[in-house]
Amino acid sequence: MPDRSMPIFASPADMNIRLPKVIRDFKQPEGAEIAKIVLIGSPNVGKSTIVNDLVKSNVSIVSLRPHTTRERIKAVLTQDNKQVLFYDTPGVVPEKNVSRLNRELVTASWKALEDSDHLLVVMDCHKLLEHGKVTESYIFERLGKMEPKIPATLVFNKIDLVKGKDEKLQEIAQKYQQLYPNFVKTIYTSANTPMVGIQELRTHLLSLTKAGPWLYPAEQKSDQSHLKRVEDIIRSELYGAIKVPYSIKQVNTGWTELEDGVLRIDQNLVVDRPGLKKIVVGSDGAVIRDITLNSRQLIGKALGRRIMLSLQVKVKTPKN
Repeated sequence: MPDRSMPIFASPADMNIRLPKVIRDFKQPEGAEIAKIVLIGSPNVGKSTIVNDLVKSNVSIVSLRPHTTRERIKAVLTQDNKQVLFYDTPGVVPEKNVSRLNRELVTASWKALEDSDHLLVVMDCHKLLEHGKVTESYIFERLGKMEPKIPATLVFNKIDLVKGKDEKLQEIAQKYQQLYPNFVKTIYTSANTPMVGIQELRTHLLSLTKAGPWLYPAEQKSDQSHLKRVEDIIRSELYGAIKVPYSIKQVNTGWTELEDGVLRIDQNLVVDRPGLKKIVVGSDGAVIRDITLNSRQLIGKALGRRIMLSLQVKVKTPKN
């Protein structure tokens, strides 16, 4: 049995592991084309799931909890001579709610538009028909003021949750077309049925590319660093397991190549108080054990190698 204990002189991930992956020396295809696409929408409408389905890789974490995506995540779709870059942004939050969230989180979606060729405006069909539309109204107010106007595609997601209400959705789509005349297409996708509308959306977006050099080699799916992907996967599992994930800080304490080819990753989960530690650890360690097991499997798949993962829950030391 190989020794996979944490070495005495183990060190955290270095800058090569922490920095975004940038590969500059790769061969450009003949007639290379590219497009930069930004997704915007209210929290929890399914933007991250759509991105993952489009690029056929889990590059953006998915959770039922709003604001799982905390910063722009660049995903890459490459087919033939075409490359499409996706910027999956945090859910849009009206300015009146800025005090509740980090300002950078609130403004990230709109900053991303500055570098885009096309917008994907994603709406939750169920919410549009059954609930208030405060955030949606705010999005279209901001779009209306935006200069220059950027071409866009309207994506009505979770169509499976509103069967039989197609006529009403078409009325809403027409209303949004009037509010933002730069929509070139409306596409319907599903929340629970994989790939419904995704192939249509992928084909449509690939048709938007224009002549220009690729920014990434064909095999690259994201520019996220290895550490960022690891931390996102762990955070997603935390969000799924407990009800208070926003008070947990991740600190990498070990990124160690073991002799048998296994990568050992050591992370501290730092919480504010002992009571929260009990919640994260769970009865007899059941919660943190499940989080560790699930995360290890997903990290191994994401990095394409065998992983040993150690998660330790720590209480933040009070400042004197």
